[in-house]
Amino acid sequence: MTDAPQIDVSTRGAAGIVRFARPEARNALTDAMLAQTRAQMAAWEQDRAIAAVILTGDDTAFCAGGDLKGTASAQMPPFDKYRHRHTDSEWHGFMRYLSAYTKPVIAAVEGHALGGGLEIALRCDFIVGSETARLGLTEARFGLFPILGGAWSLARAVGERKARELAYTARHIPADEALALGLLNHLTPAGGALDRACEIAGDIAANAPLSVMALKQAINRAPFQTFEQALAEGGNLSALLMFSEDRKEGLAAFTEKRKPGFKGE
Repeated sequence: MTDAPQIDVSTRGAAGIVRFARPEARNALTDAMLAQTRAQMAAWEQDRAIAAVILTGDDTAFCAGGDLKGTASAQMPPFDKYRHRHTDSEWHGFMRYLSAYTKPVIAAVEGHALGGGLEIALRCDFIVGSETARLGLTEARFGLFPILGGAWSLARAVGERKARELAYTARHIPADEALALGLLNHLTPAGGALDRACEIAGDIAANAPLSVMALKQAINRAPFQTFEQALAEGGNLSALLMFSEDRKEGLAAFTEKRKPGFKGE
């Protein structure tokens, strides 16, 4: 496994940007790429200047799937590979980390987001894509299975019956259809996905960080709760925010007709 950088890192305003940087492999996933991405996201989680994280690729591919040669399990016999995936897999660890991340994560997609690339994009809070975007859960074409929870995530995103069709056929979904299905939140001209994602990150940054964090937590838990449970937890989250300095600042700014200066406190 290589320790060479497989991502490019930058910031724009309140957005932290991770760009997958393996163009020779259409940004196919490796252990190193995911470990580097996770480490950078961990640093930004403690950085109050970063309101949202954007995952992106290049003009031709967000991520075209997994590089099977770029994982520690590539040369393992089947039983050892099975155990590895349930204990030490960098890929599963990254997906759990991504799902639990407290700040909004936006996928900005140009070109292909296929297989594991789509699985990662689906676990982001939402996806911005350009007209060049092509999405697909394509594992069935190769006798594989989407190991990063893609069948579950796709069914949640588009509904069970449509997910069945898309997974069984493994077809590439063009950008306009992806928008109609709700896979994309926004559709931009070619080359515009990252700019639009950064604009949205700026909109998020204008709001109270603790409120955004609580909202993300509530939305993540919603599918597993009854409405009564959601009401009870919502009351708890609201009560906790009453002790925050940002709540005082938000109400004061409203009264004084000015922009609030939130600090995440």
